[in-house]
Amino acid sequence: MENCLRSIERSVVDAEIIVYDDTSTDPETVAILERTATDHRVVVTGNTGAEGNKCGGLYNNMQTALDDAPDDEMICFMQDDTQMVRNLDQQDLNDVRYFFDAKPDAAFLQPAFLRGADRHRNARITRFDDDTNGYYRENSTQSVGIYFSAISIAHVGRLRACGWRYSSRERENEMQARQHFSRMGFTKNPFMMWLPSVPAYRGKIKTLALVLAERSRNCGFYPFNEMATEQVVSLRERDHQVLPVAEDFLSVNATDITVPWITHPLQGSAFFKSLNRIELKLKALLK
Repeated sequence: MENCLRSIERSVVDAEIIVYDDTSTDPETVAILERTATDHRVVVTGNTGAEGNKCGGLYNNMQTALDDAPDDEMICFMQDDTQMVRNLDQQDLNDVRYFFDAKPDAAFLQPAFLRGADRHRNARITRFDDDTNGYYRENSTQSVGIYFSAISIAHVGRLRACGWRYSSRERENEMQARQHFSRMGFTKNPFMMWLPSVPAYRGKIKTLALVLAERSRNCGFYPFNEMATEQVVSLRERDHQVLPVAEDFLSVNATDITVPWITHPLQGSAFFKSLNRIELKLKALLK
């Protein structure tokens, strides 16, 4: 979380940073939040729907942020396992405004790089739109990520106008976004990304399957190197047919992590996913 906060402070001049916390109890997290509160606003939202839920209290936090924001604002939602990877400048802000002006029926713009693990799928279903200077995914068999992403720039006024309420499940948010808005845009020149090989919880529970998956995949803290000026120029000047895949543009100072990068210990592992499901079912039965 500190890495996420510091990356915003470095990359976005005069950013208004608000941290929404679903009643964290981990001592290290609490200490970080106490330090953060001296410079930024920290809002404790309660842990509604957090325990046992895949996303913890994430969507409750996001709803609180949406309720707090004025109609004429846009919110950039980040999570503690994400990082700004370059400076955000006026051109980036203009691109965001241009997208929403050109797409009056859109409410979400995704500002992160694409995952290398999804390279072939993205090449198959992702198309560039000159009119909005952004990418879109064609409707496909995937259940999420076409209309909605938790990591996104959200148009507050448009969400509020349709009575948007974040559900505790990603699939339900995808369906709601599909009902009210056009497909989510993906910015041509991303500026953030999920950290690779991070430890994880399901809500506030760490199963044995997660512990074993983390160990086998060398999960830990691997922050991105900030992009140099020439790298940002190369990103912006590339042909739009070259998708912004994280592994092609970003770097970390580590050689012992899984490549393509994983953003969750269970990603791509049928064995650990099955073990995790069995353990959660047993925990529920024994309650």
